Amino acid sequence: MSTIKIGVSSKPITPPIGIPMAGFSGRTEVSQGVHDDLYGKILLIENKEKRAALITLDIIGLNRSEMNRLREIIGRHIGTPPSNVMIACSHTHSGPAVKPNPTSSLSIKQQKRLINDWLRDLRSKMREIAEEASDSLVEAKIKYGKSSVTGLSYNRRKITPEGACMLIMKTSEMRNAVREQYKSWGMPPELIEERAVPGIPEGPIDPELQVLRFETLNNDPIAILINFSCHPVTLGPDNLLISADYPGYLRLLVEEAENTSVFFTQGASGNIRPFYSERSFREAERIGTALASITLKTLKNMTSLPSDIGIQVVNSTFELQFKEIPAPKEAERLISEKEKHLEKAVKTQNFREVRKLSEELILLKRIAGRRIALPKQWLGVTPEKEQMRRSPIFQFMREQEKVCELQALALGDVILAAVPGELFTELGLEIKRRSWSKRVLIVTQANGSIGYIPTEKAYEEGGYETASLLKPGIGETIVDRMVTLIDKLKR
Repeated sequence: MSTIKIGVSSKPITPPIGIPMAGFSGRTEVSQGVHDDLYGKILLIENKEKRAALITLDIIGLNRSEMNRLREIIGRHIGTPPSNVMIACSHTHSGPAVKPNPTSSLSIKQQKRLINDWLRDLRSKMREIAEEASDSLVEAKIKYGKSSVTGLSYNRRKITPEGACMLIMKTSEMRNAVREQYKSWGMPPELIEERAVPGIPEGPIDPELQVLRFETLNNDPIAILINFSCHPVTLGPDNLLISADYPGYLRLLVEEAENTSVFFTQGASGNIRPFYSERSFREAERIGTALASITLKTLKNMTSLPSDIGIQVVNSTFELQFKEIPAPKEAERLISEKEKHLEKAVKTQNFREVRKLSEELILLKRIAGRRIALPKQWLGVTPEKEQMRRSPIFQFMREQEKVCELQALALGDVILAAVPGELFTELGLEIKRRSWSKRVLIVTQANGSIGYIPTEKAYEEGGYETASLLKPGIGETIVDRMVTLIDKLKR
């Protein structure tokens, strides 16, 4: 007789039309409609007297304080400590913003009202699905499977001798991406032709698509959990319709095929994005369909977990360290100084230094509150939208989470390793490599959101993601701490 019980529930969490959208600084308009509903889902797991829960949300992320509020609500209604609750966001870039956008066409006051109303509704729905899942517990068994997926995702950081290319975008732009970056640095045309290579992605990815199937003792499906590493950015800043992006199509297609509830968790995808020829719902559907096909094949070759597996949850928190940020007056002085160095570096054709100084100047100008033009490769910002208003850099600093919580939930030797941010894929791969279990699902944007978590090497290479306020080395600290946490789960 199985000692595991599973309860499942879900509700739409689609925000009202007119709410600001998250994901792209170049998008200043509020949402104008709904393409597909967003969902909040709960997978409740019980073993004898112990309960744990995984909640998935179709949103970009939530800060630690709001996450903890939801974990307390859910924990109270399923009868378990909040530390046994894991909340993971899909990281769609076509969902609601959870804080006002100062460059939005809507006033801050109006944005706050819409966001706060939606958050109150979200809390209410989380309470409801927690109660429903508790009432729907059935004895269950669990199966595990995985497949390798290539050709759908890539590492967007093309490394050149000068450092990282800003962002490698859609396939039609890859050939000239490095050339365009060199041009923006003032590199002479003849040197561009000599040095520029096609921006074909060649960095590491995590190709694993991992699947858990929960079913009744009569083999009827209860739920399916999918874990895959790829930014949901198939839809760009011009899209003003609420959508779950490709994970929404993946989930819908598998749910239709298997007649059960599907949960999607985002892997270590801080520097991983999908191959697409254009930013459109057609491309989101194409990627979702391909992943659904691979998922369905994986479901045909699953391994059963032992019927007497236990549930274990361990947590660890530590204080984050940050880069030193100069005061605005000091930033102004440094801008003048570095602009002179930049002019000299261009003249002497020291373009590695040009790259470094250019990126330092972006940060300094944001600190000084200047209007700046972002490199067009950043966040898919189009030329007509690249001019940025006065930047609220110190607002970002105030909102930056100061604590990192890591969590590991074990079902036998299957481990969900939760990280509260956009972990670089190299770091996720390292956690998997060093863990005693070879069935580790890295779950990111979970229980908080500390932003991009690059490798220490990436900070040396520069590039968009390394504008993170986190001090270099935090990523490696997270790896060490997570491996130690997972070691505690070894039976």
